[in-house]
Amino acid sequence: MVTIRAVQHHMTAWRGLVLLLLLLPGIASAQDTPTKRDTAVAKLNTGQQIRISGEAMNRLIGKAGVALNDTLDFAQDDAVRRIPVQSIDTLWTRGRATTTGMVIGGVAGALLGAYGGAVVSIACEYDCGSEGGTVVAVSALGMATGAAVGALIGAAIPKWKRRYP
Repeated sequence: MVTIRAVQHHMTAWRGLVLLLLLLPGIASAQDTPTKRDTAVAKLNTGQQIRISGEAMNRLIGKAGVALNDTLDFAQDDAVRRIPVQSIDTLWTRGRATTTGMVIGGVAGALLGAYGGAVVSIACEYDCGSEGGTVVAVSALGMATGAAVGALIGAAIPKWKRRYP
């Protein structure tokens, strides 16, 4: 026979397990923070434009130098200074919005192509064959063209990309 006390004990054990499972990702990420920061700093290229900030420093924008012995050479204007890697709270690199432009252009091109395909299907009535095939074909062409144009436009737009945290 199951008693109320046994059920309460069982429920308490389940609550503890659920709480532990909810806390594990946070504990794991807190332990990986220095590793993630070190990895992000190690991936920097010499001369790459970066933006860093930390507890003991304001936001700095400059160029990355060599990362050696837990310090990062940081060039700003004509001065180079060594920043302790562990003092970096945020790290951003300067890149291009190529992927964003490609996605936006592809979606816009697909929508315009689908609309154009529907118009062509309606306009040619029975002479053009399959209406669905026309819409799909023109939509695919529009998506490809839009993605290419969007990627070219995005490549011209500078964008900060967050690398840490």
